[in-house]
Amino acid sequence: MKRFLPIITLVFLVACGENATRMKDLQSEVNALNAQNDSLKKLVSTMKPGLGELMLDIQVHHNKLWFAGREENWPLAQFEQDELVEIIKQAEAIETDRPEVKLFKQMIYPAIDSLQKAIKRKDVHEFSEKFYMLTNSCNNCHKSTHFDFNKIQTPERTPYSNQDFSTDNN
Repeated sequence: MKRFLPIITLVFLVACGENATRMKDLQSEVNALNAQNDSLKKLVSTMKPGLGELMLDIQVHHNKLWFAGREENWPLAQFEQDELVEIIKQAEAIETDRPEVKLFKQMIYPAIDSLQKAIKRKDVHEFSEKFYMLTNSCNNCHKSTHFDFNKIQTPERTPYSNQDFSTDNN
């Protein structure tokens, strides 16, 4: 056993030296990944849409939703309603401190839920009524947050001449 003790000690010392080198290499990799992560965070923060851009997206889908429902194109109406909800959730995730976003739960979601029911029932009259309710909810939210100069209304015409909102497949 005494003969093996120096060999075991030597193996142990070599292994410890290799571990120390490996630890330095790993620490260098961690530092490089942290620097890369910081760069990505900066990039993402510059790419993040502002609330104004998100509201413009909401306005686009609000418009398209109206024409889809008016034409009783229920699959398209459901799609546009889903797009509204997706953008609203994105706004909630990005703009966590904005008072406008904090009002979505009490002012906008109930109107969207009512509209959802009308779409599911495929009831054009109920859809129209609930769409007006959603539009009024948007305006009430704007008013509550001192953006009442930004008035939303039921669209009179679509700015999308390249989209057919009818259900005709011809």
